[in-house]
Amino acid sequence: MCFPLPLPPAELAHCRRTAALSQLLAGLADCSEPEVRTITQSAFVHDICKAEIPPSILYKPGPLSSDERKIIQTHTAIGAQALARTRGTMRTAAVVALQHHERLDGSGYWGLRGSEIHPHARLVAVADVVDALIFPRAYKQPWGISRIRTYLTEQADVELDGDIVRLLLDHMEQVLALYPGEIRIDRAIHIQGNYTHRGRRNLHPCFYKRNSTSFTG
Repeated sequence: MCFPLPLPPAELAHCRRTAALSQLLAGLADCSEPEVRTITQSAFVHDICKAEIPPSILYKPGPLSSDERKIIQTHTAIGAQALARTRGTMRTAAVVALQHHERLDGSGYWGLRGSEIHPHARLVAVADVVDALIFPRAYKQPWGISRIRTYLTEQADVELDGDIVRLLLDHMEQVLALYPGEIRIDRAIHIQGNYTHRGRRNLHPCFYKRNSTSFTG
């Protein structure tokens, strides 16, 4: 089995923020505690294989070519494959990794529509988009809150889950409160570990416990 490469710091930070926002949204949506944990864990590893994308494409400042977009899209499928053999709540994470770029109108990576998209992936998709808009990327400057509100309102029930978008907009102060300083996910949810695997000398962030020889975290 191939283990995912460690994520670059910026991508790992994005995963942490997306997980924290997903945790907030799941709680506001009155999900049960086990479901909140599942969603948070899935959000934290939604981009687990983004390090497989060449940096020249991942951090390209201009528009991507058609071929480059196809390469970017592969991170969802590779991530799903990496998580497919996990157990319990992480099985859902494989689905979220695959589907978090799907859109209700079928305009996403793999063309899934509406109810074809897992509810957890629909929630994480909103969190993923919001964090991408708030933070700068190689291809864009951070958006202002007014512009983000307008965009989300326009995309509700079109590309993004309308119920989750409206929930987020109704609790924007709580959303923004996540961003000052370091984001800390609920300490009751332990989702990151550093495992050393057979055949690998170096300790690095990894989420796959099976076949590990040691653990810290």
